[in-house]
Amino acid sequence: MNPVGTAAFDEEVSLAIEAVRAPHHRVVVRHLEDGPPHLEYREAGQRVIGPVVELAREAEAVGARASVVGCFFDVGVHVLRECVKLPVIGMGEASMLLASTLGHRFSVIVGRRKWTPQVEQNALLTGMERHLASVRSVEMSIPAAQADPTTFFKRVREAARAAVERDGAEVVVLSEIAPPGFTRTLRDELGAAFVDPGMAAWKWAEMMADLYEREAVSHSAVGDYEPSSE
Repeated sequence: MNPVGTAAFDEEVSLAIEAVRAPHHRVVVRHLEDGPPHLEYREAGQRVIGPVVELAREAEAVGARASVVGCFFDVGVHVLRECVKLPVIGMGEASMLLASTLGHRFSVIVGRRKWTPQVEQNALLTGMERHLASVRSVEMSIPAAQADPTTFFKRVREAARAAVERDGAEVVVLSEIAPPGFTRTLRDELGAAFVDPGMAAWKWAEMMADLYEREAVSHSAVGDYEPSSE
C-alpha cells in the first residue's frame, strides 16, 4: 500500500518486488484515491492513516495474507495492527531489522535532514538504536528526487561511502527504493551490505504471509496491538 494519492511510486515498487518475488506469491500494489503526493511532513502522514486502514481492511476481506505500508517512516503501521488480523509490515522496520542481521552497525541514507528524527525515533521503537551508526541526508526532497533521480542517487552513493568510511557502518539502508542493480554496484564498490527498503519489506511480507497462512502467525492481540471492541 503506497499511502499517497498518486500512482507515481507504483511502478518502482512493482519492479523492486518482481526482482525478488517468490513464484507462489502474488503482489497487488495500491495507492490512495485521494491523498498527499508524498509524506515528507508529519501532518500528511497523520492524514492518510484512516484511508490506509480502509485499504488494509479491503485487502484482508479479499484474502490477502500480508500487507506492506510503502513508507520508510512506517506511517500508520501500529494503528493498522490494531485494526486487521493479517500481518502488517513497515518498510522502515523491516529494513532495519534485516540490516541488524547483516552487520554490527548500519547507517540510513535519507533525502532531507528533516527526516532524521523520525528515522532515529523508529530505530528506538524497534530496539535498533544501538545498531544505528548514523543517518545521512542527501538534502533532496521527494519531488526533487523524482525530477532528477540521477543526481539523487549520485548523492546517495557519496553518502553511503561516507557512512562506511567515516561512521563505521557495515550495512547501509536506503530510505528510497533504488534502481535495478544499484545496491549490488555499491556493495561491490564499498564491500558493505546494502538494504533496499522495497525488497526488504516484500521479503518480510512473504515470510509472514507463509506463516500466517500455515500457522496463523501474526501480531499479538494482547497489549499494544489489542483491537478495539468497537
